[in-house]
Amino acid sequence: MRAEQISDLFRVQERFLRSAHLERDFADPRALKGYILTPQATMYLEQLAGGLDDNSGQRAWRITGDYGSGKSSFALLLAHLFGAQRVHLPEHLRQALDFKSLGVQRPQLLPVLITGAHEPIAVALLRSLHRDLLATCGRGRPPAIIDQIQAQLARAPRTPIPDGTVVKLLTDAAAHVVAAQKGSGLLIILDELGKFLEYGALHPEVQDVFLLQSIAEAAARSGRNPLFIVGLLHQGFNAYAEHLSQSAQKEWEKVAGRFRPAARTNCDLDRRCVEYPDRGAAAERFYRDAP
Repeated sequence: MRAEQISDLFRVQERFLRSAHLERDFADPRALKGYILTPQATMYLEQLAGGLDDNSGQRAWRITGDYGSGKSSFALLLAHLFGAQRVHLPEHLRQALDFKSLGVQRPQLLPVLITGAHEPIAVALLRSLHRDLLATCGRGRPPAIIDQIQAQLARAPRTPIPDGTVVKLLTDAAAHVVAAQKGSGLLIILDELGKFLEYGALHPEVQDVFLLQSIAEAAARSGRNPLFIVGLLHQGFNAYAEHLSQSAQKEWEKVAGRFRPAARTNCDLDRRCVEYPDRGAAAERFYRDAP
């Protein structure tokens, strides 16, 4: 008789065998299979939803947490709930928020998903914006905003893209999405934002992190053409600027202050990673209700 093994008692869910990746997993219905929405995560979603009101000036947020704490999976859920692709969510998550009870209309923001890299934020942002706007186009000539973004990307290898140009392209893109009925605005999610901050600290002549401040301020003024931005970090802004001068660190703190903290977490965005195959509904209730 075979001795009982640990693998007989525990099974790690498939989606936990690799980390979530925004662009790769957004269209994958399996990416959030087994995701349990904790009360804390629901509270964060409700906080963010408050920024959807037409009169809200709080549309720039940051979520800080350790590796493996569920930030990217939470961001995937956010992109679906605030976008128009709820059909790709598991059924138990499609109604995770009651927008009506929160006093806001159900959003249909166009998600612009970006994973951080050691490159200028402006380039990565406009490249993803160009990709996601182009995906909304049918046959025929694309709208002028797409050509304008492409023109700036073409010059980027030689000349940094001015912050004002990036902000104008973002606000014009949000206005286009609303006018063309492609969505109710833009939802920009910057995963691994720390990599952009590291690059900015090392190469201030190429990328000034004050672009983030300008975008956050534009988001606050975006009114009926919502520009919503969420950054995900492993640590606070100041940790990426610790080798800079004190005056520079204070300036970075001002940039961070434009992004309201929606969450700082180690483990409560996504609780369950292990199943008990033979424990049935009792185990499900135990994990759902665990502190």
